[in-house]
Order: sequence, then C-alpha cells, then structure tokens
Amino acid sequence: MNKQTVAYIGIGCTTLSVMACLLICILGVVSPIYRKYPSKIIVWISCLFILLGVFIYIDQSIVIIESKNPHDSSKSKKLHILTESLIGITITLISNQFILFLNEVKICIYNPFQATSSSVFIFLLLLQCLLTMVMIVIPLLLLQELHLSDTDALSTLNDMASYISFVSCMICTFFYIAIWIILNKNKSLQSRRLYEFKSDFVKQQFYWIFAMSAINITFSFYNYNPHKGHDYLGLKIALSLEGLIFAIFHLIQPYSYHKLLQVFFKSFQDQSYIQDIENIEYGLNTDIHNRLIPTYEKLLKTQINELVKGLVKAVFATLVMQFDHHLKDREIKRTYTFKFHLSELNESRISLNEEEDVRDSIILVNTYYPNSFTTLLKQNNFNKSILEFTLELQYNYKAFEKAKESMGRSGAFFFFSQNHKLILKTVEKSEIKDFLNGRIASYFVHINYHNKSLIAKIYGIYKIKLMAYKTQYLVLMENSFESMQNLEHEYEIYDLKGSTVNRTSRSDERVKKDNNFKQSPHNPISLPKEMSNQIKKQFMDDCRFLRDIGYMDYSLLLGICLEKPQQINSNDYRLVINGAQNTIYSFSIIDYLQRFNYYKKSEQCFKRSMQFKKKKDLSCRSPEPYCHRFLNFIDSIIV
Repeated sequence: MNKQTVAYIGIGCTTLSVMACLLICILGVVSPIYRKYPSKIIVWISCLFILLGVFIYIDQSIVIIESKNPHDSSKSKKLHILTESLIGITITLISNQFILFLNEVKICIYNPFQATSSSVFIFLLLLQCLLTMVMIVIPLLLLQELHLSDTDALSTLNDMASYISFVSCMICTFFYIAIWIILNKNKSLQSRRLYEFKSDFVKQQFYWIFAMSAINITFSFYNYNPHKGHDYLGLKIALSLEGLIFAIFHLIQPYSYHKLLQVFFKSFQDQSYIQDIENIEYGLNTDIHNRLIPTYEKLLKTQINELVKGLVKAVFATLVMQFDHHLKDREIKRTYTFKFHLSELNESRISLNEEEDVRDSIILVNTYYPNSFTTLLKQNNFNKSILEFTLELQYNYKAFEKAKESMGRSGAFFFFSQNHKLILKTVEKSEIKDFLNGRIASYFVHINYHNKSLIAKIYGIYKIKLMAYKTQYLVLMENSFESMQNLEHEYEIYDLKGSTVNRTSRSDERVKKDNNFKQSPHNPISLPKEMSNQIKKQFMDDCRFLRDIGYMDYSLLLGICLEKPQQINSNDYRLVINGAQNTIYSFSIIDYLQRFNYYKKSEQCFKRSMQFKKKKDLSCRSPEPYCHRFLNFIDSIIV
C-alpha cells in the first residue's frame, strides 16, 4: 500500500472523525445539559479534534499532490512539515486537556457546588492555552539558539511536541489511578447510590484516558521515527480516527443518541422519548429519568442533594445548641462536632462486607459570634420551634430540589427554606475573613440602631467540614423577599445596581436587571411623598454605612406585585403599598459582602479597557463613587 492510497484512506477517516465531532457540537447547541460545565469540555475537545482533522486533511492532500507532481517536492516538503507542526501544536493542546479533566473529576469528588460555573471553565481554558503556548515558545527559543534550519527546527519541534503530549498523558493517567484509590478508600463514608454514580463517572473517564493515550502514542510514533526513510502509514490512519473514537464514547450515551434522534428525525421519533428529554432539561422527574440523564448529571444531583442536606442539618443542630447553651457575650468562635449516619439523609450506607461496622460521618462546625447572632434571631421573633419548622429536613424536600438549580457563575448555591423565612448561602473564605475582621461589630451596631434597615440581615456565619467534601463557608440570612412570596400572587423581580454595562437579562431569565427596569412600565416607582422620603432616607443611611466599612457591588432587590393590596402588617420598608395604583413593592439590599479588593480593581481595569466605557457606566467601582451612584439611582426611580 503506497503513500497515495494511505492518504486517500486517511482523508476518508478524517471526514468520519470530523462529522462525528460535529454531532457533539450540535448537541452542545441544542441541548441545555451539554451547554453546562463540564459538558462544555466535551464540546471544546470536539472542536479541537475538528481542527486536528482539518490539518490532517491538508497534510494528506499535500501528500497526494506531491505524489502526482514529484518535481515540486522541495516546496511541498516544506509545506508538509509546516502542516505536521500545526498538527503537533493541536495535539499538544488536546493533550493538555488533563487540566480540565482533573478539575472536572475534582469538583465531582470534592466540591460539586462549582460544577456548573462558567467562570471556572473559562479560567481553566485560558490556563490550558497559556501552558500550551509556554510548551511551544520555550522549545522554539532553544531551537533558535541551536541555529537550526527551518526544516530541522520544525522537525525537532514535532519531536518535542510528542514528548510533551506523552508526559501530559502520563500525568493524567497517574492522577486517574490516584482518584480511584481515594474513591475506594472513602467508600464507607458515602451513600450507596452516590458511590455507584461516582464509580460510573470515573469509569467513563477511562474512555477519555484511553482516547488520549491512543492519540499520544500514535502521534509520538508518527513524529519520532528513528528509521529515516520509513513511514508509519498505519499510524497515519490511526491518527485520523482519533476524533471518531473520542466522539463514539460520548455519542453512545442514551441521552446523546435520543437527543440526536429528536433533532434529525423528529417526525419518526417516539413522542414519549421527546417528552422525557424535555422533562429532563426542565428539571422534572420521570420514570425514565435515570436511564436518559447523563451520568455526570445524576452524580451531581445526588451529591449536591446529600451535601446540602448535611449543611442544613449542621446549621440547624448548631442553632439548637446556641439556643440551649449559655454563651459568652463577646465570644468570637465556638466549635461543635456532630455525628450522624447517612441514613438520616435518606441514603443507605455502603458496607464493604456484611460484618464491617460502618463509620459515623462527622460534621465539624465553627460558628462565629454565636451569642450576638442568637440575640439577633430572638429579636426577630425566632425561637427553637420556628427554626425547627424552617430548617428540619422533613419540611424542606422541595427546597432541596430548588437549591440544585440556584447555582450561579461563582459556584455558590442558595438554599431557600420551604417557608421562605431563611436563606443559606455559600460564600468565599475571603469575604468571611473581611467581614469578621473589624466590620462585624459595626454591622451589629447599625442593625440594632436602624430597626427599619433595608440591609438583608445575617443571622449566622459558619465554617462547616462535612465528610470528604471541601470545607464550606456559609452565611444564614433572612429572606427579605418573604413577605412578597407569601402574597401568593405573580410578581416581578429586579436586581438593580444603577449601572448600564452588561445589565440586561435575557427574556427567559426570572430576575431582570437595570436596563430591563428602565424599559418597563414600572419606572419610576410612584409612592406617597412622606413614604418616599422615608425610604430614601433609609437607603442613604444603609448605603453610607456600607461605604464606610469599604463595601461595594451590592444590589437593590426590587419586587413588584400588580395585585389589589391586602391588609399587610409591616414594621419596616421591606413591603410598601401604593393603594392608588394597586401595586405592592418590596425593597432590600443584598450581596453586600464584597470589598473593593485587588480582584475588583483588576475587574474594573479590564472592563474599562474592553468596553471602552466611561468609569461611571461600569458596575464595578470603589465604595465612595459606588455609593454615590447607587443613591442617585434610587433617587431617580422612586418619586
């Protein structure tokens, strides 16, 4: 079999690979599940395989042209080496996917709250591209020092790309084995269903490892050829099939091929399957749910459900201890340790054998300023009975389902209690540290002095270590939207910052933003003169307090209900009635634990350089101008 025949076969194989990877990209466009992180990784790698296929197609076309026109061999040889170098760079980029792969497995095993964070995906993507550039630039600099010719330099670069790819694959394989060991070592600390999902997921990653190993070995032999003049023709064909092999591992998943049937053969597709797919995408439970939903989604739902239940249970147990114990007035931190079985979270335990004693799972909780927060809870009419009805697991099964859908770009989650009274929110360690260091005392003074403050109250700060998960930092807050939710009428929600840049929400988003509010018929908000002045005065006091302690980036959470006003007992400005317009408004200040640190300064510089906007238009600003702009915005929308 000559080179020309192999080139034709390689072109055919490359075409199959590109078509298979295009199917995965189509899934990424039409399927909400594939648009999530880490499913974006699958689409991203498929795009890289398509790019690899294009370069292979060009490379094999050059071989065919060279065989037909041997007189132009010198020119085509240089072009051939150039395309092989581009193949080497693409292979290096694909090989460095172990960065994304390891993070995907890490958040699956360790910190599921960041599993759908787009910002994490973008950061890792940039890190991977940067690493690839470093791997390419350094060899080029070394080759320049050796004063090699262009042809020799490109050939040597191919060899170095082979070594880099092979080492990357070995690193990934090493960590894969380590993950298996860790998973089985902590087997008895997990529920049976969770362990099965984790095992299935890690087994699926073996296919990924296998594809990466195959492409690395193929590429290494293809480039590093100790026998000059001998060409590994079979390896060229194998290299052309790598994208097809990768795509098949994902297209054979039940969700994938049912979704593709729906897209391409909708008229022939069983309508029950279409309904099942749609139910999965919109978060509804069906009998066929576990068969069609991807393994990662099943694992993520089970893991977050178990983790959220454990965190809520830990907070409730801590609050009960705080109410029962005599606490010191200025006690900064108190530590509690709780033991429980996963059966308490409605999950059966794993037992390696029937005679083995299953270990208790231990929750370690650090609660900060327990006496001050307990006093604040009592002042707001909370007692043990209300807390039990608010946070006990048996009253919050629907709330746990909603908590899974509340993850934002930051990877945080919001748990809203079923009776709408409390919110449990994960926060960054740096935010907690900043708040506890010199700001919490001012917070208590402000909240106690201003009984009608619009700042959403914090009722507790916790550091919780649950089983084998990452340590979580949480704040327990009042749900400032409780009164609006208890009206049981349709209402609109706006998250307002007084900014215009990137402050427009899509039509399918529940929470609207500044630009949406400006175009709505509710702008401006008309209130009685005395009420309007009082609310503006309270906004001024709250915003100046946040400015004085160095906070910015907070929002006005505005609720608008166009219903006939009811008799509402409200001692503050959280719920305001305009009887003349039959409208009920809800006001509160949320998300105020953000300081203007180096990260925010960098964000401001980046946005100014990218958007080419004036400073006053950006959401990210220092506390003083942020406060000034926010108050001006409040003054413009409330008349």
